Amino acid sequence: MQSYYQMTALENWTEDLYQRLQVRLPSDISVNYIAERLNIWVHYLDVRSKSIEASAGMYTMFLDNRLPPELQRLEFLHELCHLLRHAGSRILMPGHFTQAQQDESERFILYAAMPYSMISARPLPELREDAIHYIATTFQVPEELAIQRIDQIQRRVFQGQLMAVLERNEDRNLIHHRHIR
Repeated sequence: MQSYYQMTALENWTEDLYQRLQVRLPSDISVNYIAERLNIWVHYLDVRSKSIEASAGMYTMFLDNRLPPELQRLEFLHELCHLLRHAGSRILMPGHFTQAQQDESERFILYAAMPYSMISARPLPELREDAIHYIATTFQVPEELAIQRIDQIQRRVFQGQLMAVLERNEDRNLIHHRHIR
């Protein structure tokens, strides 16, 4: 599986971030662990989750205290992407630009909540349902999110396998054409 999987730029960025923060285990993917390492002040309030950069390097995040802890963690990851990757006021930005940022933050949740490096370091159960349950339990995410991540990984592995076959065929064609000349 690993040899054919290709990470996206955002996924590589997330893996690099986790290396710098020494996030090595699924249990390290917690609000407290990450917030402490990035100097983010987290407040739990009866409001929709949001984040702000008060001044350069000073971050504050408000997490909706009405949500269960596992969803608060996902909201934290979503807002973390905004803090670290999206500068400026969203109020002044065109709608398609803010939508692109929202889409990136949603993809970031998949990578940050279930990093490929941690998934690939463990043998996954053979049966899809067992693998979904294993990932959901190990990474403390809803099963729907685990399904998205497994499907994404399977698509990328298949794409990598397909690219490898195409490259081998291309190499064979080059060799064949050289022998003909």
